Amino acid sequence: MQQAFFYGFWTRNWPVWARYLGATLVIVLTVVLHLSLTNYLPPFPYLLFFPAIVINAVLFNRGTGIYSVFLSAALARFFFIEPVGSFAVADERTNLGLLFFLMIGLVSSAIIEALHGTARHLMDANERLAAAEREKALLLEEAAHRMKNDLATLAASVRLQGHTVTDPAIQDMFTTTANRIQVLSHVQDRLRPGQGASSIVDIADFINDLCDDLKVSLIGIRPIAIRVKVEHHWLPQERSVPVGIIINELVTNCVKYAFPSDRSGTIAIVFLRQQDFYELKVSDDGVGIASTARPNAAPGLGQRLVRSMATQLGGEVTVTPTHDLAGTCAMVRFPAAIG
Repeated sequence: MQQAFFYGFWTRNWPVWARYLGATLVIVLTVVLHLSLTNYLPPFPYLLFFPAIVINAVLFNRGTGIYSVFLSAALARFFFIEPVGSFAVADERTNLGLLFFLMIGLVSSAIIEALHGTARHLMDANERLAAAEREKALLLEEAAHRMKNDLATLAASVRLQGHTVTDPAIQDMFTTTANRIQVLSHVQDRLRPGQGASSIVDIADFINDLCDDLKVSLIGIRPIAIRVKVEHHWLPQERSVPVGIIINELVTNCVKYAFPSDRSGTIAIVFLRQQDFYELKVSDDGVGIASTARPNAAPGLGQRLVRSMATQLGGEVTVTPTHDLAGTCAMVRFPAAIG
């Protein structure tokens, strides 16, 4: 029935003559069918006309159902009620049957007309809702795009400001700050509409892009490789930002302290799901850490920032030597489901 109403919205746009011609053809075909079944339907002269009336009311509507009722009554009286071939009344009881047929047919047609109007209103409402959703999505996309551009401009300005100073420590501060801003820019770039009011990020694409930027801004021509192994998971924006900041701080820490004096090496970043938890590992094969330094994932502000972001995710940070004691492994483990 729903599909029939759908086609009805198409045929209702036909010219008036075409719709009434179509309704007439349906009734004529019903007469032909009834004539072929006369031996089987003598007591039921109006039986096959009911579905024909419903079909016309659904497909052509706008009065065609009512028209079909009167046309069907006339043809049924002429072809299937004694005396056949005449509109004369031989038995007054046939008038009662004709009256019931007219009443039921007209009520059915009126109900279908009303359903057409209701369905039309629902379709219009759905179209307006879809248009509003599309407009909302465009506005959100535009806002995210502007935010991304503003953050990228801010990061570039911070890096440019860092080039104006000669103190290496201050330059390092500017670079670190610019990288943190760049994390937010990447999140904005990877946003996709999610359920409810939230937006989600493909964490694999996000981490890969972030690491590409870190290679350029932190490593440059130094003989340090970054190896990334991440699974595709969709994380909401409020969880993707802490993950990006943690990676930025831990990779920055590795570059600064694990490979002194242009030492070569590899930084490995792994993000995967283990049952009900996500695990983020950032490890290196650098100079390693002393046992007394294990509680610290990164010095100063970076260390505090990593632990703060892990707490925001509902997880914890552990920093240990690698299995061969030749490097350091920092792992952040947090629940996959938001509590």
